[in-house]
Amino acid sequence: MRNRLFSRSLAVISSAVLAAAILAVAAVVLILSMSIAENAYVRSNADGLERAAFSAEAFLPEHWAEPGHPDEIALYCARVGANSGYRVTLVDASGKVLGDSDADPLSMADHSDRPEVAGALAGSASWSRRLSATTGEWLLYAAIPLYASATGKVQGALRLALPLPGLMESLKDARRSMILAACAVILAALAGSVILVHILDRPVILLSERARLYAKGEPDTSPANGAGRGGEYSMPRELRILEESLDRMASELNRKAAEAEAMGKRFSAILESAGEAIIALDLNLRILEANPAAHAMLGVEPGSLPGSILSRIAGISTLVTAAHRCITAGAAITDDIQLYPGSGKTVHVNASLLGGAGKSGIVLAITDISVLKRLETMRTDFVANVSHELRTPIHLIRGFAETLRSGGNTQESTERYLEIIEKNALRMERIVEDLLSLARLEREPSGWLSVESCSIADIGKAAFDSVRDQAEAKSVRLVQATPDSLSLTANPGLIEQALVNLLENAVRYSPSGAEVRLEAEMIDNYVDIHVRDRGSGIPAPDLARIFERFYRADKSRDRKSGGTGLGLAIVRHIALAHGGRVRAESWSGEGSVFTISLPVTGPRFPPEKT
Repeated sequence: MRNRLFSRSLAVISSAVLAAAILAVAAVVLILSMSIAENAYVRSNADGLERAAFSAEAFLPEHWAEPGHPDEIALYCARVGANSGYRVTLVDASGKVLGDSDADPLSMADHSDRPEVAGALAGSASWSRRLSATTGEWLLYAAIPLYASATGKVQGALRLALPLPGLMESLKDARRSMILAACAVILAALAGSVILVHILDRPVILLSERARLYAKGEPDTSPANGAGRGGEYSMPRELRILEESLDRMASELNRKAAEAEAMGKRFSAILESAGEAIIALDLNLRILEANPAAHAMLGVEPGSLPGSILSRIAGISTLVTAAHRCITAGAAITDDIQLYPGSGKTVHVNASLLGGAGKSGIVLAITDISVLKRLETMRTDFVANVSHELRTPIHLIRGFAETLRSGGNTQESTERYLEIIEKNALRMERIVEDLLSLARLEREPSGWLSVESCSIADIGKAAFDSVRDQAEAKSVRLVQATPDSLSLTANPGLIEQALVNLLENAVRYSPSGAEVRLEAEMIDNYVDIHVRDRGSGIPAPDLARIFERFYRADKSRDRKSGGTGLGLAIVRHIALAHGGRVRAESWSGEGSVFTISLPVTGPRFPPEKT
């Protein structure tokens, strides 16, 4: 009997709720019908008010918009209001009330914010319904724009107002009665439903509480099969089946959820924290998962890689080849590859099988080693260049030192040997000094570079003084063509060193009797300093590398002239430390132009960290 009570109660409740719903819908329909009738009534009266306003416009005083006619306006409003039974209000273009048939216009507030007035001042007839702030009663308003005959512009608005008749209140009373009646019916139906539901209340609450505990992941301590067999409440058959299914489902879901959560946390932590790019692929090279580092390395939007085919991503054919090699070999492989051929970006790829012997896919672990490769190349080149530059002077010093130690040398040959030893020792000293200068210039300039306002002309004169003896020895004429007024914010000592290096090169490669010019000009907040020579020029292939360390366009000639191969590299780093740049232009047989471009306001250092 009790087990079937649930079905019968549910049928009764459904019928009661359906009846209540039908009554509620009928009440809503009636209320909507009354609302539509009310709106039609108000709209009809509003149209009549607008027509009356257009008729009253014909009787406006001729000079109503001009100051000084308050009596005429007041008389007009009073007469129209008395004859029509409407409240009449005249407003100028700013919203100021000029006249009103029911109130003193001086005591009335600005009307530009009234909806109907705002619409009329905007150029269209408008109406609204609301409680009047002046009279305290519900009114229907209609306003029309008043145009100036000369300009055609809106110079005011004429508003008529009509008190809403008692019908509105009657409609409200009827609507209120219908609402109350509908609510009473609904409440009665609900009360009957509550009484019938009370029999099922306790078992349903127990099941709801159990479901809530399952959802929160808390253990359930209530007896099996609901509120206890033999207790105050007996679980209906329908709910007992539901309870048992809920228990089984909750147990299984909890177990799987715990496993999935643990695995997901581990997997996410590994992927998110890995600095190297990790991509999981199936055997068709479809991307199953990729961490943020992989998206950044391949230059794609975050989260866009899963579902994509690896071979369809542009420029990574070498990576696709590595993945195919792993699948074909059936074992892990490692390799260093160019990620984008020709880009110089080198990566270390570790490809291993996903799923063990099942071979469900592969995992690519990709590490960008481009910086390491460049540093390794730079280190190798640097060691080779330094060794090459020092080998010759060391051999000469050693050879002539052994010759001097063997004895039997004349005074003249001894002095010549000592002169060679001294010359090569000075060369080694210059190389070491230039290397130390480069090391200092490559550090962050904000930590050591001091700047001040300095004159380009003064720096040029000091640089000329440093190379004048060298120039006179070759009969090279030095010409300075820098404006006396041109200055910039920089380190004058470093700028002088850069100019000395450029001038020494220019003198060194200029033929006897040639001219070396120092020029300067202002271009777009940068000072461009040019050193021009009339030497043999620099071959075009060498121009791109002329500012590298130890690079020489004419290697044998530069060593014979005493150069270290570091002068132009120092010039470049001095310019970079000041936030500038360098460039070289050359024409075969016509000479070269070296330009240092520096910001007038000095280098921009990053803000200090606090």
